[in-house]
Amino acid sequence: MPRRIGVFCPTLHVYGGGEFVAIAIANTLAQNNHNVVLFTNQQVNPWGIRDFFGETLHPSIRAIQQPCKFNSRGLADFYQALFQSCIAKTKCDMLIDTFTNCVFPWTDVSYIHYPFLNQQDFRRNFPYLSRPHLLWVGTFPHVLLEKNLADYDRQLVLANSQYTAQEIWAYSQKTAYVLYPPFASRIAEIGRESGKNPRENLVVTISRFESNKCLDRIPQIASKTNADVKFALVGRLYDRATLAALEMQVEKLGLRDRVKFYPDAPADLKFELLRKAKVYLHAMVGEHFGISIVEAMAIGCTPLVHDSGGMKEFVPEHYRYETIEQAAEKINFEIQNWAPQKTLEAQAIADHFSLKNFSERFIEFFEKYKD
Repeated sequence: MPRRIGVFCPTLHVYGGGEFVAIAIANTLAQNNHNVVLFTNQQVNPWGIRDFFGETLHPSIRAIQQPCKFNSRGLADFYQALFQSCIAKTKCDMLIDTFTNCVFPWTDVSYIHYPFLNQQDFRRNFPYLSRPHLLWVGTFPHVLLEKNLADYDRQLVLANSQYTAQEIWAYSQKTAYVLYPPFASRIAEIGRESGKNPRENLVVTISRFESNKCLDRIPQIASKTNADVKFALVGRLYDRATLAALEMQVEKLGLRDRVKFYPDAPADLKFELLRKAKVYLHAMVGEHFGISIVEAMAIGCTPLVHDSGGMKEFVPEHYRYETIEQAAEKINFEIQNWAPQKTLEAQAIADHFSLKNFSERFIEFFEKYKD
């Protein structure tokens, strides 16, 4: 009987870049005649996956539900994920974890979006134990677990960028192999049609409404651009306080007619805005990779990103900024000097992150590891 391979992704009902990595891995394995099961916390909706990503879940893939809630990203969430992944391993022969950003001893393959154990939060000599932060202190057992029991020579650890792989090495002195995430098939189809559409003086940002996404920079940037440039912020409403603060900021700066927010907007509206936009603006500093940037490029938007993190690995230098003033200057320039050739240039870069390339690279890593 063929070995059962489990893919652990509890939040598969939330359609984001991390969830698409899990779907892409599961489909790749199934297409290569492996017996695959998904471990999720809600029932998998194959029609929802098809409608949002344009990708059909392979019919041979089964799903096992492990009901739970992931809301706060706190200590409870951490231990839920730890115990559920351990239980999942008892139900399969090999376990691939695309969710926790940890390397547990029982996990065979870990896909790391950014390591849970990193230099910022966890210093090598554990000085964080002297600080009253519940998450840091509460996860101390895991620090010992991963540092002493996880065997990187026996396990396959994949990172979503060189930036992430370097952070894994900086903290653990362990090697992770880079496998850039893919963008969805539906976006590739939209991109092929986008050259036919006229573009507007529109700048789009796709992001969760969350405090650590640096979204407060966008109204500041908008205030320094030409009056005919409009901005749209689209994404999941994770934190209402963040959205309220942004709305207040826009009001104070007199930008209500130029900066619009679209919390929890449907996918079709997001894609429609990207088809109209000339520029995609990414505000976060130190983004680990940024699949939304690649998606926007695949639809033909010119990217403007902060000169940091994993974004430097695929966004050309002249499309990167360091200050708010530089971002505004570059937006004005790109809006005024936009031409259809810009769409083709962006799409050519995005093509490197196609689902086909991801699948071929993943199966190459997996077959070497399995043998």
